[in-house]
Amino acid sequence: MPNFNQPLVSIITVVYNNDEYIRDAIESVLSQDYSRIEHIVIDGGSTDGTIDIIKEYSDKISVFLSEPDEGIFDALNKGIIRSHGEIIGILHSDDLFCDKYVISDVINKMKDTETELCFSDLVIVDAVSGKLVRYYMAHYFRRWMLRIGWLPPHPTVFLKRAIFDEFGLYSKNYQIAGDFEFFVRIFYGRQIKWSYLNRISVMMRRGGASNSGLKSIKLAISEINRSLSSNHVWSTSIFQLARYFIRFLELIVQPKKNSCNSLNEIKTAVDHGFTPVSLSDNRLRTETAAIVACHIVSLINS
Repeated sequence: MPNFNQPLVSIITVVYNNDEYIRDAIESVLSQDYSRIEHIVIDGGSTDGTIDIIKEYSDKISVFLSEPDEGIFDALNKGIIRSHGEIIGILHSDDLFCDKYVISDVINKMKDTETELCFSDLVIVDAVSGKLVRYYMAHYFRRWMLRIGWLPPHPTVFLKRAIFDEFGLYSKNYQIAGDFEFFVRIFYGRQIKWSYLNRISVMMRRGGASNSGLKSIKLAISEINRSLSSNHVWSTSIFQLARYFIRFLELIVQPKKNSCNSLNEIKTAVDHGFTPVSLSDNRLRTETAAIVACHIVSLINS
């Protein structure tokens, strides 16, 4: 049963001709343990089997619209306009939430920190092999990093709809950097209260509009520069080279093994009556952790 003391969360999924993965995205939303979710699916007029799959979930999806659009940011705007949630998040049609606790964790983080925007980490995997391609880390984000063209992973961002009411929707004048322009607009518009949730929340399959290879780099640089200049934020092309150092780190740094599943396993144990004991945020080798755990148990029983 929905807990009406919790804020309603709107998840917007934009899709076009993606019958291969749209079911996974819908099931990922349905799997969340958070009780107050409305799922809004905006289809760009698909001609494959996408619409038929979406209609299978007609009793689970709050809003479904299928019509041609002017690009991904126009489609997102259609979803935002039709949403009713106090908090708005995005899950693209080829992305997945990492586990069923993502939305609950985000809402708890926003409540605990009294913030209006929250983001977390993301992993990009190869769509065929499932192997990790990039670990998109968000913990070192600071506002000044927008000047070098770097922003937190957009698919992990949840924000209060009041921000859209204050600053407007995504600009339709960008092909791939509309999310970046929106971040520049709000973060340099005033002091946004934001928080970082220390976990991987979303798994993205490689091949999105802005990560499709070298052919998009020139367009990305052009749109990033235009986003900054249109919002009167100073930067230079040389200054923006720093973001490629961050990208390099994301390619070589690996997330903790099974990091998507660790929190899931802990919560399952708690559900079965076990009491968790924190040994700090650092991970111990198995043989060390076993000794420490035995010592803690002996202290509890003494």
